[in-house]
Amino acid sequence: MPPASIASTGLVGVGLPRRAFLVSIEQARGLLPGARRRLAVLQALHDEVGALAEEMEHLLQGAPPESDDVQEVATLMASTIEEWQTEVTRLESTGTHVLSLDPGRLVWYGVVDAHVVAFGWQQGEPGIEWYHELDEGFDARKPLIEA
Repeated sequence: MPPASIASTGLVGVGLPRRAFLVSIEQARGLLPGARRRLAVLQALHDEVGALAEEMEHLLQGAPPESDDVQEVATLMASTIEEWQTEVTRLESTGTHVLSLDPGRLVWYGVVDAHVVAFGWQQGEPGIEWYHELDEGFDARKPLIEA
């Protein structure tokens, strides 16, 4: 089933993030295993960029910016950031959005009781069992069984 556009649902002006679209809870649950893997990749890339930034800071204390060592770390950092952007684009193309890396939090946008909401998942949870209103935030999640 193709994703629903906001216009096709009659829910105009609901304030979704850029590149967001609506999915059913079943679709979001089906996307979760792959999204978990991509989240782990993003967390590792984040850690790698942090380590490279520390290395760059150390290198720049004793070497000019045009030195081979500094250029090598800069190139590696740029390719790691590019890989990060590719992973985020892949996630967003499925309707999955990263809210945070630590703790790992993902959301998908869907409809509960004729309202556009965010289905939320946090690392350590077995599945997607929570949602929150768009103006309330992740910490105000409610169980989907109430829906």
